[in-house]
Amino acid sequence: MRVLIVDDEPRLVESLREYIAAEAIESEAAGDGLAAKRLLGEETFDAVVTDLRMPALDGLGLLRWIKDEGPPIPVVVISAHGEVRDAVEAMKLGAYDYLVKPFDPDELVIRLRKAVEGHRGSLRLAAGKLRFAEGGGLVGESPAMREVLRLVDKVAPTNSTVLITGESGTGKEVAARLIHERSGREGPFVAVNLGAVPESLLESELFGHEKGAFTGADARKAGLFETARVGTIFLDEIGELPLHLQVKLLRVIQERKVRRLGGLQGIPIDARLIAATNRDLEDEVRTSRFREDLYYRINVIRIRMPPLREREGDRALLAGFFLKKLSAELGRKVEGISAAALGLIESHAFPGNVRELENAVERALILAEGPILEARDFQFFIPGASDGSIESGSEAPASLAEIEARAIAAALARHGYHREKSAAELGITRRTLLNKIKEYGLEIPGSPQD
Repeated sequence: MRVLIVDDEPRLVESLREYIAAEAIESEAAGDGLAAKRLLGEETFDAVVTDLRMPALDGLGLLRWIKDEGPPIPVVVISAHGEVRDAVEAMKLGAYDYLVKPFDPDELVIRLRKAVEGHRGSLRLAAGKLRFAEGGGLVGESPAMREVLRLVDKVAPTNSTVLITGESGTGKEVAARLIHERSGREGPFVAVNLGAVPESLLESELFGHEKGAFTGADARKAGLFETARVGTIFLDEIGELPLHLQVKLLRVIQERKVRRLGGLQGIPIDARLIAATNRDLEDEVRTSRFREDLYYRINVIRIRMPPLREREGDRALLAGFFLKKLSAELGRKVEGISAAALGLIESHAFPGNVRELENAVERALILAEGPILEARDFQFFIPGASDGSIESGSEAPASLAEIEARAIAAALARHGYHREKSAAELGITRRTLLNKIKEYGLEIPGSPQD
């Protein structure tokens, strides 16, 4: 924990710094609100302890600045007897807590830790509204997965930017989550799919905005980089990022500061960046759809998530993992998977990779009538089948391209050619769906819905 102490009494500041240092709390000091503003703009802190009565800029003025323009950070106010009214005003301005002088330093440490934990909890709650990895780690013993886990362990303790590549459904976000969990970072894991956010809102979502920055901006909003703060921000489908925002992202990575839309001041951040894509970014660079300088910035450490067809022996392990996880979630008492069902799992192509396998196990759990999942309980999706599914003994299409093309055509047909719903079922972005429709020359009858 790192704290900024703001007070114009040097002896009090020094004694407080010595005391909290013994409690493993680092600190910096500022003699007034103006000095505090400068430090908050240059360095990262977990909390602020501020007096109310100070020259230049007092505690209430500092609180107003933090609320309107400064970093989202908890503030504990210390005040003398007779300043209770000001302390109440400070709470209205967003102070987390206050203490009346003279106070027990132990009490300050308790209040600080409570403030920081409460603030981190609120960040996790806010981040919970975003799309998080389901957790559970990476499961597999194949050589391909052992290499992934080796790289995860090597890169996790560092601050290096990571680029995770791989087909849709291979577990890129799960790998990013695992890197965060093993990094020791105390901030939240914040994940956002760049292809799922409308382009008109993307800059505000990533970097935040000031009140009045655009029509409808009725209040200041912290962006996702600020929400991540000292944690990890995961930018999924980074190949979908528009070129004009690629420039701004590059600046954030280089300067370690974000500037809110409509803001003038850079806000320091210490979030670890992990990006992911199912695109060939080298090809995107060659065709000028992705900036070369940004590509080299995010491609410091690269982890390729292998498709399920390259993970020899992992399917049974994954099926068992999902069976245990989902049976608890669904409240189903199932003992295992039959040999025939495992054989079916081993023979299926799984164009949807790990995500498809998890969905197949979930369906089987719901359909199962006995304590063992049988082959008849599994209904794997095969494009071209009349009902969009297949059981054991049926023949799959010859190539992965044919599987993908038929999967897209079947999804579109099921959803009345509604692009957003079809893309959601397939686990891809709307933009990727449109590219695939064009790539495979799929015929869309009438005027497709958006």
